[in-house]
Amino acid sequence: MVSNDRYALIKNLFMSIMITWCFFIALWFLSNSWIKIVVLGLILVSGVVWFASRGLLRRVFKYVGVGVLIFAISFSAFEGYMFRNAGYPPTFDNSQQGITLSYPNMLDVSLTEIVQNVKNTPTFKLLMLEHPGEVSIGTITLDTEWPSGRIEVVLDHESDDLGFRFSANGGGPYHVSHTSLVGMPSRFNFYQQTPDMVLQQVDDLGLQWYYDRAIEAYQNKKGVAPEINALKITFMWGNQGNYQGMVIEMIGSYVVDNRGRGVFFANFQPDGTLNYFNTAT
Repeated sequence: MVSNDRYALIKNLFMSIMITWCFFIALWFLSNSWIKIVVLGLILVSGVVWFASRGLLRRVFKYVGVGVLIFAISFSAFEGYMFRNAGYPPTFDNSQQGITLSYPNMLDVSLTEIVQNVKNTPTFKLLMLEHPGEVSIGTITLDTEWPSGRIEVVLDHESDDLGFRFSANGGGPYHVSHTSLVGMPSRFNFYQQTPDMVLQQVDDLGLQWYYDRAIEAYQNKKGVAPEINALKITFMWGNQGNYQGMVIEMIGSYVVDNRGRGVFFANFQPDGTLNYFNTAT
């Protein structure tokens, strides 16, 4: 009798530890989504029913708890793999191995193609399964000063504080992370044109066109052509004087021994209007 009681106590303690472990695995390793809420709910319900019931019902919910634990571990591992291997950005320089983006090849890049490439990845579809709703372009960054080049796309979810960051550098695949947008303006409320529509306007002119205007502005101000070997271009929200909307920000730099020196800084409206232009002193 004492032996049976001791066995039951050990088994109950073991199951309690398993349920608690399952709960914390789901809490810490699963990303915030409806799947996480369902898993946590199943853990709590199965744990409560297991403690309060006897017989067949108790055994059923014991296996439910074990099944949820296996799912939580498996899904978090699968999600982690997908977030670390979210597909490759379009290749713009096939001649260089291990290079995501280089100057001046980046000036031929289509921003629309980059965004569509991200949205076609299985990882993006997984994110949409976990977070149903609309997404809009938050920022797109092309940076050749970053070692081996960098492409980063941040997509804003219609939720006020949720975004998805796709970042690739060194010729590697996109890595994905959730990003908080607390305090950022909602892309869903501010525009007469959506960022996607504005992006097409940018592609119609082409990044080379904005670059040429920046070089002209530098020559008009300094009297000589700028000496640059690195470029950073960002498509993002801007508030410049009377203008509020998406802008193209362009920073030309000269990099030696991994140390960059800014040469010019240009900020354009999508239609090509130059908001402002600065040069290094």
